[in-house]
Amino acid sequence: MSKKEAVISIKGTQFVDGQSDATELSVVGTLKKTDKGFVIEYDDYESVTGGKTVIALGDGALLMTRYGDITTEMYFKEGERSNSEYSTPYGNMTVGIYTVQLAYAEGENAVTVLLEYNIDFNSGFAARNILEISVNIKN
Repeated sequence: MSKKEAVISIKGTQFVDGQSDATELSVVGTLKKTDKGFVIEYDDYESVTGGKTVIALGDGALLMTRYGDITTEMYFKEGERSNSEYSTPYGNMTVGIYTVQLAYAEGENAVTVLLEYNIDFNSGFAARNILEISVNIKN
């Protein structure tokens, strides 16, 4: 599959201290099928300098790379912990990520992703996150 224009819908829910906060986003980006899975790309609406997010999905893992005002490369594989450098205009920090669940499915013109992970700063639990991504190829 060549790179196809797609509507990307993302719902992120964060749970901290018994409270939850959800955000939703819908953008136009691209979806490309690769030998190992998929690559999803979209421009970040929050970025002042024209940031971009690239999500590579395959072999039971997800790699999310953000470019722009905030840069990071986060690796997710179910049952594994990883560390990521998170760079912002206010400074850099290292975050730990433990992937609780990573599931994805391919439809005829769509890809869905469910990602649940815990994030920590300085080895102290910070939040549980659920990310739901739906990518639908535009006709």
